[in-house]
Amino acid sequence: MRKILTITFALVLAGFAAIAVFIYPAVRDTGLQATGYVAKNICSGHFVSGLAPERVVEEALRPIDETLASTEYIVDEDARAVDVAIYGLFERRAIHLPELGCVLIAPGEETVGFDLSPREQGRRSSEPWPIGEGPVNQGMAGVDYDALNAAIDDAFADPDPAFPRNTNAVVVIRRGELIAERYDEGITLNTPLISWSMAKSVTNAQLGILHGSEDLPLFGSIPVPEWQGADDPRAAITVDQMLRMSSGLEFDETYAVGTDVTRMLSLEPSAGRFAAAKPLAHEPGEVWAYSSGTSNILAQVVRETVGGAPQDHYDFAQDNLFGPIGARSFRLETDASGTHIGSSYIYATARDWARLGQLYLEDGMWNGVSILPQGWVDYSRTPTTNNPYRNYGAHFWLNCDPVPGTPPDQTFPAPMWPDAPRDAYSMNGFQGQHVVIIPSRDLVIVRLGFATRYLESGVNDLIAGVIAATEGAE
Repeated sequence: MRKILTITFALVLAGFAAIAVFIYPAVRDTGLQATGYVAKNICSGHFVSGLAPERVVEEALRPIDETLASTEYIVDEDARAVDVAIYGLFERRAIHLPELGCVLIAPGEETVGFDLSPREQGRRSSEPWPIGEGPVNQGMAGVDYDALNAAIDDAFADPDPAFPRNTNAVVVIRRGELIAERYDEGITLNTPLISWSMAKSVTNAQLGILHGSEDLPLFGSIPVPEWQGADDPRAAITVDQMLRMSSGLEFDETYAVGTDVTRMLSLEPSAGRFAAAKPLAHEPGEVWAYSSGTSNILAQVVRETVGGAPQDHYDFAQDNLFGPIGARSFRLETDASGTHIGSSYIYATARDWARLGQLYLEDGMWNGVSILPQGWVDYSRTPTTNNPYRNYGAHFWLNCDPVPGTPPDQTFPAPMWPDAPRDAYSMNGFQGQHVVIIPSRDLVIVRLGFATRYLESGVNDLIAGVIAATEGAE
């Protein structure tokens, strides 16, 4: 009998051991992704935006998941780092690098493996925006400032306290002049704020510059090492198809633990390499499928095209995009390999986001100098043909009407803003980050914050209110 019990006990232990072998890797990945996400977002929110860690937890993390908000963290002010662990396990660290932002350290590593020398940006002048950071123009002829301020009041209000909008900043540009702005408590015109997927439109700008200099073709083959094998069908993918979310690559954009996008942003040391390793799910160009993975492949392509080192990419962006338009606050955060996370992680002030929007409104020109090549803005806002909603161009969202007969899409409604003109197009990001460009009204509207419900951030009403208030300024 004792022998039977011993054998039974051994079999049970073996069974548990076998289960652990199969289950633990998944548990480990889940823990590392969760702690990585918390570390990265608290680090950037605190050391880049200057927000209290508790505010980042309450406004940015808790609406996503209660578990994330309950995860223990330690902020090391001297080291400018955030450490996160769950019951002492799955430890992750994010560190702040001056003028770059925060970087999530790869699991098992202690620091990043690259060097980057940032530039001193200096103080801005007191000249009017966009040249300097002078005061708002509160006297533009024909503007109903009472109505304009009321529209902004509404943008900062919370009609449903259970689902706050958490609006942090609103900036309004009319005919190239700053006519209104407002910030939430603890945030100023000098506070860099997160982009989320607005970063994709910044990736668009960099690719436009490279295309204009003939360093990167839109429709030819591109230098992605993972696709250079003999007869690899992915070699047929073009920059155009990736900008239009039509690469055909397999990628799960569902934001949940264990999915491709979460793993890419919170666990993988190289976001671009991870996404580039994905197989084809469809023939390139056939199916529209929103994918942050393709944006990070493109960011990797930009880095390799301009020299290959993180410093090369940083210098390229400063010299060719941000510097010429005077947008000094932009922080292009990178993964652990030093490559910009072109899908999601950029920080800039609301005024600098408006500068980028104004660049597109002015067809890529700035003070008479061409920053983006001729035709690039029209290309960027041309609807992607395999998307029946016609609400996506080339890493920009469009406010077009869908193809007649197309059933409604609750995830990506079209038009996104029913009360905005159909020529409006925008940079959009998670939790209600928006730079809305309206050529027919000569308007750029910026809204940044941590909206609990992405589609209920109040932007449609804000646009309608701003248009009504500025109709007389012709």
